[in-house]
Amino acid sequence: MEHLWIWGAVTAAVCQALRYAGLKELNQHLPAFVTSYARIIFALPLLLVHLAVVLWWTNAPLPAMSPRFFVYSALTAAGQFFGTVLLVRLFRLGNFAVGTMIARADAMMTAVIGTLLFSERVTSGGWIAIAVTVAGVMIISAARMPAAAWAAGETSLGGLLFGPATRLGLVIALINGLSFLTLREAILELKSSGGFMVDAAVAGTAMTLISCVLLGVYLMVSDRANLLRLRHHLPVAGFIGFVSGIGTAAWFLATALTNASYVAAVGQVQIVVALAISRYWFRETTRPLELAGIAVILVGVLMFRFL
Repeated sequence: MEHLWIWGAVTAAVCQALRYAGLKELNQHLPAFVTSYARIIFALPLLLVHLAVVLWWTNAPLPAMSPRFFVYSALTAAGQFFGTVLLVRLFRLGNFAVGTMIARADAMMTAVIGTLLFSERVTSGGWIAIAVTVAGVMIISAARMPAAAWAAGETSLGGLLFGPATRLGLVIALINGLSFLTLREAILELKSSGGFMVDAAVAGTAMTLISCVLLGVYLMVSDRANLLRLRHHLPVAGFIGFVSGIGTAAWFLATALTNASYVAAVGQVQIVVALAISRYWFRETTRPLELAGIAVILVGVLMFRFL
């Protein structure tokens, strides 16, 4: 039970990588906003069933939900949606692995912002483990930089380090970091009699429901034609919703048990899965330096077992 949150974060990371692969596939046929909405509307039924099962299993009532809970929930829902929309757009600026890796600075951002502005309490060992996982991501990112083009003078070092993909990735990382922290604060507001399982299930379902209603109304008004085109892509949309639902339940469970920054750091395992998907699904090349980065990430994840 002590390290249950690690398994939850790893499960969520695997599901998130699979979700991004599905989103990239669906984005070839539909706009980014509609593509991102697919993960919400098709995940909601699974999360409602999950909540019902948890309440039945724990024999606990729905917890009281304060105004602060709904504020944090709305902020988290908005952050997760817009972060996904921007990531879908980021796919067009680089290959699949690059798109998911650039945004993974969110673990360090979560730790720093959470310590300064939120209720995060990161131990010295936690900082080291976070730094190790982020270092692994940076190694993989370095392997993906088009060094040959730079060496040939086709682009500048500044263009590589501060180009559109990098800037957009950093914005995504900031949005993700803030949404991780507001998610943690929302869960802390509940304190149900059923414990962390009920808190996580209620928060995950509430945030997805808020997103489904608000963004559904917006898309019905602004882009009804493309929204209705989702019915022509039910297999991919259903897959996205299925893995999103499992990932949301697992992520919220992990966040109910420990610091958001720790969960975000362990979530770097997503990069390992993303590289496997990019190689075997999108037929992209995996470089030796990327394998070294994978090893560093896994070492960082293992360090959390000894905190």
